[in-house]
Amino acid sequence: MYSTEQTSNDSAPPPPQLEDLQAFDHQNSKYKFCCGLFHAKTGAMITAISSFISLWFLIFVLILFINGIEKEWLDWAKLFFWIILFPVAICLFLGLITKNQYLLLPYIFYLIISAILSVTLAIILIYIYSPAEPEVKKRFGIESLNVSNEVVIGAAILYIIYELSFTAWYIWVIFLCYRYFRDLKNFAGRTFIGREPLSFN
Repeated sequence: MYSTEQTSNDSAPPPPQLEDLQAFDHQNSKYKFCCGLFHAKTGAMITAISSFISLWFLIFVLILFINGIEKEWLDWAKLFFWIILFPVAICLFLGLITKNQYLLLPYIFYLIISAILSVTLAIILIYIYSPAEPEVKKRFGIESLNVSNEVVIGAAILYIIYELSFTAWYIWVIFLCYRYFRDLKNFAGRTFIGREPLSFN
C-alpha cells in the first residue's frame, strides 16, 4: 500500500508555480482612459510629441524676449517655463522608450507647478481688476489694456477652471502610464495577454 501511494505521488505532476497562474494584461482597463478607448502609454506619447511640437514656440518667445525693450516679470516667467519644458519633455519621451516609470515624474511635477503658478497669476489679475486701481495696473505693466474689469475677471475665472481641469486630466493620464510601467516592471511571470501598446522593441 505504501509503495502504491509513493508511486502515485511520484507520477503526480508538480504543483503549478504562481507565476504560471498569473498573466499580465497589457490592455487592462486600469491602464486606459477616455472610457477605455485609449491606452495610457498612447496618451503619454501624444503628450510628449505635442510638448516637443510646442517647443518650437520657444523660438518665437526667445525672439520676442530678445527684441523686447522693457522686460516685465511676466516675460521672464514665460521664458523660464518654456526652457524648463525642454528637459522635462525629454525625460517623458525617454521614460516611454525605456519603460522607466520614474522618468515620467518630472512631467507630473512640471504640470503641478505650472498649474499652481498659472492659477496664482489669474488670481492676481482678479485682484488687480477688482479695485481697478491705476497704480496697481501700472506696477504690473498692464495699464494700457482697454478692457472692462468684468471681462478680465470673467476670463480669469474661466482660465482657472480650464487650467485645473486639463492639468488634472494630463496628470491622470501620465499617472496611469506610470502605474502601467511599474506593474509591468514588478511582474515576475512570463505570461502576457493582449498587445503591448507602442512597443519599441
